[in-house]
Amino acid sequence: MSKVASTGEPYDLEEIVLNVGETPLCPSCSRPTILLARYPHSWRNNKGGTISGFRESVLCRVCDRDDPAAAPLVALFERDGSFPADKLDVFGPLAAVWVENRRNTTVDEGLLNEQERLWRGGEL
Repeated sequence: MSKVASTGEPYDLEEIVLNVGETPLCPSCSRPTILLARYPHSWRNNKGGTISGFRESVLCRVCDRDDPAAAPLVALFERDGSFPADKLDVFGPLAAVWVENRRNTTVDEGLLNEQERLWRGGEL
């Protein structure tokens, strides 16, 4: 099942694709995920130009259950990972909150640099 949504702004032509059918394994715990979101993403390059592309995020029943933006969405899914069709009216708003939260999540540069240092030193 896929769903395409827009943020509703008149100038906004972006599409967010949500897939509950085939989703990849969680990159953190390697367990099956229950939702994949694909949405526009852009960043500035070294010359100040905008690079546009897409970003994907997955919803993991295990890793995301304590995340305030994800937990209500995780709770909608059945134990087997299927999505109950009668909950579509609740799904949309919860998915929008989760995607916006993921969209605004950035890399912790300090943690990344520390993990790289540990990895290069053979400690990770």
